[in-house]
Amino acid sequence: MADMTVESFVADRSDGPVGQPSWLVRVRSFALPVATNLWPLLLFVSQKAFVIPGLILVGFGDGAYRRDLLIASLASVCGLLVYLTQFHNAYDQVHLIGFLLFIWSVPVLNHATRFDAIGLRRILTYLTLFNVIMGFFLLVTEIDLYGLRGLNRVVGADGETHRVYFESSSLAAVALATTFRRRWLQVAVVVSVLAFMIFVARSVAIIVLLAANLGLPYILRSTPAVKIMIAILGAAFLYVLYLYLPVLRPDVDLSLRAKQFQFDVILGSFDGWSGLGWGTYFPVLSSDPEQPYQIEMQLPMLLLQLGPLALATLALSIWMHFANCAERQWYAFGRFVIFMAIGFNNPWLFLPSWFLTCQLLFRYERAE
Repeated sequence: MADMTVESFVADRSDGPVGQPSWLVRVRSFALPVATNLWPLLLFVSQKAFVIPGLILVGFGDGAYRRDLLIASLASVCGLLVYLTQFHNAYDQVHLIGFLLFIWSVPVLNHATRFDAIGLRRILTYLTLFNVIMGFFLLVTEIDLYGLRGLNRVVGADGETHRVYFESSSLAAVALATTFRRRWLQVAVVVSVLAFMIFVARSVAIIVLLAANLGLPYILRSTPAVKIMIAILGAAFLYVLYLYLPVLRPDVDLSLRAKQFQFDVILGSFDGWSGLGWGTYFPVLSSDPEQPYQIEMQLPMLLLQLGPLALATLALSIWMHFANCAERQWYAFGRFVIFMAIGFNNPWLFLPSWFLTCQLLFRYERAE
């Protein structure tokens, strides 16, 4: 088996461009995915504001890109049918438009990944390091960012900032250490990103993703005995974490209890194959007055909003998008499962940056 290094954790050769494309082609391909990580800009405008310009820049693309466009078209028809046939409310159009912009961002994100996943991750790494610096800066300063979008800044009863999280933070999980050639710089990238996740963003989901992305090459190269030992240690760690989570992180335990409450309410309200419509919400579950239909248990809520058949159709379209950009199908399956699983933890399913994060996971460099 070809040797793989942990610090690279990058795409294989099939993810790179053929020949040396012009800078204009590179800019056209990377414009939208890069915009999903321009955090200061995203304080004022949504990632989805760049979807239509991104589509225009890519143009007709190649055959794989046109397949993605066809898949997005079918998913859009499904979403529109839900809107036309189910109940209406004050948020249905906003919710539908958000979904449509997301699903049409996917062909562009896939195109950039196929074009040059390694080059894209390098650019995103530079932006992530800038975001890390800004995150630590906001953690220790008292700059008032109230009213700006895409930012979750948690201030405790003591008046101190305990968390700074922004909507594209998940891209830190695919930061590329080998963006820099010097070993000490590679170590600095990993350490700074880990510190950001643990002390600033405080996101368990992203920490787990980074650990999996870093650790999978070692696991793939290990013997069956080592794989079994890793599985046992992982199960033991999860069990201990479950036992001591309320003590170690009371806030996470509280969040899990809130998710359980959301799930129970949704399950108790589900009564058939027809959904209640885009934008449906329960005031008792909503925490965002501007988007009350978005809750942490987003996937179960979508089941209630769209109905099982429509949700299954949209999930199938997402799977097809991952499969259309996969070097191996089991990688596509893993990325798809991770993408959908976030629907039980955070309302990220319609975020282009979250899809891009999953699409860039588990792409490893192979040596001759």
